[in-house]
Amino acid sequence: MDKIKYYLIILILLILSSGYPSVWAQTKSLPKATFPTFTQSGGSESDLLPGSSGLHLTPGLDRRSNSPTEHYNPGEPDLNMALVRWESNKMPLLIWISPGLQLPDSPVSSLKATRVALVTEMLQQPGDPFAGLKQAAGWTPDTNDQVAAGFEEWRQFENEGLFKFAFTDNPRDANICVFFVSAFQDGTTPGGIMIGGNTSAEVYPIALAHNMKIRQKPVIIELSTMVNSTPEKMIGAAAHEFGHALGIKSHSPYRQDLMYVDRVVDQLSPADKATIRWLYHQTPKYVM
Repeated sequence: MDKIKYYLIILILLILSSGYPSVWAQTKSLPKATFPTFTQSGGSESDLLPGSSGLHLTPGLDRRSNSPTEHYNPGEPDLNMALVRWESNKMPLLIWISPGLQLPDSPVSSLKATRVALVTEMLQQPGDPFAGLKQAAGWTPDTNDQVAAGFEEWRQFENEGLFKFAFTDNPRDANICVFFVSAFQDGTTPGGIMIGGNTSAEVYPIALAHNMKIRQKPVIIELSTMVNSTPEKMIGAAAHEFGHALGIKSHSPYRQDLMYVDRVVDQLSPADKATIRWLYHQTPKYVM
């Protein structure tokens, strides 16, 4: 009996060892730990995670193509994206930069409709047309040098014959007048940014402009000393607003461009350059 029990025990052990893996064997066979890879639907392995708008409060686009010099649409949004620019008979454009003068407070939403008429009326008064205006807090004489430096970003296109501009000490001679403001009234909106500059212009159908007997009204640029609190910021803001004054009425949708709505660069991009070149080789529907 003892031998029978012995052989039974041996047989049972053999069956167990062949049919049921040990705990050690099970542990060794577990798969290695891995981390999931997240991709956009239809994306490739190089597109990890959905793209982010980054530190931009207004969503913008990144160029993913191989054509960074392709122009964007510079048309006027309020005129069904019609093209607007200066004509060659207005050259050189004369620019007057005020000694820090601040126009009367007005909500940002009303500037486009009122600023040109206000300044035009002031310019028609005898004597010093802006005698009653105060200087914007934060302005210094160096600020005007920074504004001029921003405008100079566009000087390179004179060599291409697109346009010319110069500075004047007489606001009554100016095609473009520059004023300042410490901060724009109602210049912040939920989810938006603090406004650094504004450009207001009255445009005219090109056929009407050719027949006009009166002088066209100046373009008005206003720049915030508070938002543009460093020389670099003021130079960039001035260059951006001068782009509007030259005829790039809408903003670029691309964040790499100076004319992007929430400007994050201070120099003209290849696309900014392509856009101004393209615009000044077109026949516009409206002129300034």
